[in-house]
Amino acid sequence: MENNEQQLPSEVSYLPPAAADEPQGPVQAGFNERFLAYAMDAFPFVAGAYVSLSLLVKQGILPADYASGVKWKLLWIFAYILYETVLSSGGRATLGKYLMGIRVRSADGSDLSLPRSFVRAVSYFISSAPLNIGYLLALVTPGGRALHDYLSGSRVISVKERGPVAEILVIAVAWACMAMLTVSWVQKNFMRLSPEDKRRVEMARLTVAKVGKLEEVYRGMYGAYTDDLKRLAALTGNPAAVRSEILRTIAPDTLTLATDGRSYIISAKARDRRNTPVSAVSPQSR
Repeated sequence: MENNEQQLPSEVSYLPPAAADEPQGPVQAGFNERFLAYAMDAFPFVAGAYVSLSLLVKQGILPADYASGVKWKLLWIFAYILYETVLSSGGRATLGKYLMGIRVRSADGSDLSLPRSFVRAVSYFISSAPLNIGYLLALVTPGGRALHDYLSGSRVISVKERGPVAEILVIAVAWACMAMLTVSWVQKNFMRLSPEDKRRVEMARLTVAKVGKLEEVYRGMYGAYTDDLKRLAALTGNPAAVRSEILRTIAPDTLTLATDGRSYIISAKARDRRNTPVSAVSPQSR
């Protein structure tokens, strides 16, 4: 019996036409949705650390010193790392990633293991220093991978499709948050005094106050104030110690004494990053 059927060439695909239009593999998550997920996950831990520390100090449970504050914040950092490790592994999702419809996977597409998820969580802190360059790599690298993705062998994919309006909203909120964080970082690093700077300013104020007390002693002995720092230092019996303290706490060549004999103004600049001005005036000038 004659076979009238035509044989199809072996290279012809038997996939339905629609399959040719489908994307191959998962879609990578965008930078904006990743940032919002990170912000939503990190914010409760950051806020919790500062609010709880303030309450514990006010209640007298924790001493109000720098070391205690660091230890308390390290506990919250450990909790955050644990949170990210558990919920970013095994196909699970942190709250932020769940709300943004993204998931962390291994580079080969499989679920991220617990050890790799731990490395990824710790590597967040490597990505953030300096200037969050590790995070910004996701804007330019193939597959949108950040530094912590490379270190842990992970990638972030999108599992939820958003419409144009939702996508615009995500972009707007993400960049607004980044702008606020940038302003906050500038204020913290360039406008607000660090604990070390505050310590240096306080030391400078104390030194200037000591010079003011020497002025009072000098006036009690000689009936008038003086602008001669060497004479004031001589009153202590140890001028070298006075000079050493001034050099240690006051910026070079900034200590000045101005007096008309009846009142005085002592001004100087501290040895902090800003060279913060400090001063002392005679009781009559207050």
